[in-house]
Amino acid sequence: MVYNYSPRTFLMKILKTVKALILTIIVCTSAVAAQQGMQMPQVAPADSVSDAELEQFVYLAMDIQGIRMELDSTVIAKLDDEGMTTQRFQEIMRAQQNPQSADSNLSEKEIETMATMNTFLQDATMKAQQKQMAVIQNAELSQERFQSIAMALQSDQALAMRFQEKAAEIEAEN
Repeated sequence: MVYNYSPRTFLMKILKTVKALILTIIVCTSAVAAQQGMQMPQVAPADSVSDAELEQFVYLAMDIQGIRMELDSTVIAKLDDEGMTTQRFQEIMRAQQNPQSADSNLSEKEIETMATMNTFLQDATMKAQQKQMAVIQNAELSQERFQSIAMALQSDQALAMRFQEKAAEIEAEN
């Protein structure tokens, strides 16, 4: 499956993926830190993030976005195999998240498909998260530094702008 995103849409998808990954990393790191009595990494001040670190971070974010896109493609293919449209799957998922939803008219096949997809999604998501963590662990940036920069991106507008500019520059080169 080919994705044709505008540069702005691509950057926004990368930022969204980074935000989701940050949450995953924070949860994982918090659990490990609590078990080992370690302190959590501090948020990096924007001026302490070098251009080289930011470039490494952008490449990592792009790799992570690729893993996310791979997961999306896998889920779509599985839905196709199960004979359910993405739109119907999303409708059912929204209805399941809203207890007041009136959409309880699921066919037997839809009930079976949803059970299959829930198991599949848990497994596929776990594998994607493991790949994402492996990408970070194998990078030149330490996991703590990656997390520190990721957290700073959430709160520091200047750093977020530098990130977007660097990502656009790298995207233009490719």
